[in-house]
Amino acid sequence: MIELPLFFGFLLASAILIAIPGPNVMMIAAQSALHGRRAGLLVVLGLTTGQAIQVALVLTGLSAILTVWGAAYGVLKVLGALYLFWLASRAFKQARMVAGGGESMPTPAFGHLFRRGILVALANPKTMLFHAAFLPQFVSSDFAAVPQLMILAISFLLTALSLDSLWALGFGSFRRVLGHYKLRNGLNWASGMVYLVMGGFALSRRSS
Repeated sequence: MIELPLFFGFLLASAILIAIPGPNVMMIAAQSALHGRRAGLLVVLGLTTGQAIQVALVLTGLSAILTVWGAAYGVLKVLGALYLFWLASRAFKQARMVAGGGESMPTPAFGHLFRRGILVALANPKTMLFHAAFLPQFVSSDFAAVPQLMILAISFLLTALSLDSLWALGFGSFRRVLGHYKLRNGLNWASGMVYLVMGGFALSRRSS
């Protein structure tokens, strides 16, 4: 059903790509350190769910539609950027409240953290194009393509879920150490900057 050397090469490449710290990792780290392991794991679950939706779209061929129909691609990127800017404003507001000696915002509801992870993942439609280009590289001509793509997609998602969960558990364990208001304030500013940069990057590449 699948060529094992190609499959193991895919797992190694996926693990390297996922393990490289990026915006998703920074989001997981910040939420875990601020609100604890459970919050971080819910963000991870949301991110993985968002990626699963994207992979499902790739497997059904809808990523090709986004490639051909540039208007849909542009709309998705703009909406995603606006949501990221809103998250940045929330993080900056929290930082100002802490710096001003006011009460911190309460820990977001767990359902909200899960939905936030999904929306942040979906805010980057270019990920679908990445999967559309990445997955076929590990498909063998000796077997049916669709079952192979499904195995590769599920394996990628499980790898992402596992490695991202390690980030959440690791940074969640430092919550007490990071409990000082100055450190928490720094994390809020860092989170806001991550969202801001992600949103700005999405808009800057609108025409690409």
